Amino acid sequence: MPTSPLNLLVYTSDKRSLIDFSSISELSSPLKFRNFSIKYVSNGCEEYSVNGNKYSVTNGQYLLANHSAEGAVEIESRVPVRGICIDLSHEILSEVTASYRRPDTFHPDPALDKFFKGNDFLENKYSSDETILGQYLKKIDREFTAGQLSSGDFTNEFYFNIAENIIADHIPVYKQLQNIPSVKSVTRKDLLRRINSGKAYIDANYLCVIDIKDAASYCCLSEYHFFRLFRKVFGISPYQYVIRKRLFHARSVLSEKQLAISDVAVLTGFANVSAFSKSFRKQFGIAPSSFIDSFKS
Repeated sequence: MPTSPLNLLVYTSDKRSLIDFSSISELSSPLKFRNFSIKYVSNGCEEYSVNGNKYSVTNGQYLLANHSAEGAVEIESRVPVRGICIDLSHEILSEVTASYRRPDTFHPDPALDKFFKGNDFLENKYSSDETILGQYLKKIDREFTAGQLSSGDFTNEFYFNIAENIIADHIPVYKQLQNIPSVKSVTRKDLLRRINSGKAYIDANYLCVIDIKDAASYCCLSEYHFFRLFRKVFGISPYQYVIRKRLFHARSVLSEKQLAISDVAVLTGFANVSAFSKSFRKQFGIAPSSFIDSFKS
């Protein structure tokens, strides 16, 4: 296995948690997640198969899975693929979960602790720009690359910080899974992945003339099924979500004071200025013209 001098593997003194900075050109191996695992890629691409799902993890992305997951990893690259693997012990995660949910007791919240330890946990890929944990991983990667970190920096305090970030990111995910009406855990996880995929499609296309049916088709759901699940998961219908995305973008453009209100209305996909102004006032409690005037004072 080709490696570089960047490689560093550090265990905690009790061998329960570890961090591994790697630089690998070729790898093909079964993957057994021994604890709660984070697979972060800082440069290149790692191909994972986890519980039957395929994930291409590229620059600034990471994969999360707990010990109930199984799969494989493939790396094949002309230049070394750089990444960070962190195994977080369930004892540390449970301890932090207890303090996070019930600061008055040493015992974890049973439902939340079970979520992180059991089959209900949503193994998935995330962008580091969109999560608290991701930002922390980017920071660790920068500091390690700059030679600012050594093995002595990875104490229990480091893993407590990791656990806090995971929990903060996943409280919403936990609640979203509970809102999906399905008896089977695997079905709930599959549906949440699909809904998140549809949401990502909307996020990338909301300024276009978008039909919600297209978003539903993108994540392989019927329009009504997508509408119903999206509303249960995010507390807002996909139609309302598109309007809200457009309005927040419009507000940002108006604050730059470079376009007329009529131009902003067209840019953000509204039929006319009247419809735009009505929606803007409803969302922000102020007319677009008054919003612009507020920057002049």
